[in-house]
Amino acid sequence: MLEESDPEAVAAETTASRPLEISNAISRLHKDFVGRGPTNSRTTIDGNLVVCLLEGGYTRAEQTLTANDKSDVVHAGRLGLQGAMRQAMIAAVEQTTGRRVHSFMSANDLEQGLQVEVFVLAPEQDEGASGLGG
Repeated sequence: MLEESDPEAVAAETTASRPLEISNAISRLHKDFVGRGPTNSRTTIDGNLVVCLLEGGYTRAEQTLTANDKSDVVHAGRLGLQGAMRQAMIAAVEQTTGRRVHSFMSANDLEQGLQVEVFVLAPEQDEGASGLGG
């Protein structure tokens, strides 16, 4: 005999797994594009805002350049890589959330070994309000 699923419980479980799905997708993309992925990643979704914080993942070459006062070279290289990954990261977030990405931003903190990928989602159709909502 089959049990009926509680639609609210299924929706809550799906919503709870979205941050993990996004973290895994963004980490995988970093590994594919950079050659090394982050050691830890965490994603937070709050309304129209998706923030993925990545720890570690800088290559030995990037670490060497940073240690020798060449962080500008690392920043330029990361900016280029993040531009190359842009469409793939947006697609991963759109697929997981079921919503269109309105804006994407990326930043690096070489001293602390952190990276952040920020996505602003377009308002949901049924929100009825213009702008970014919240």
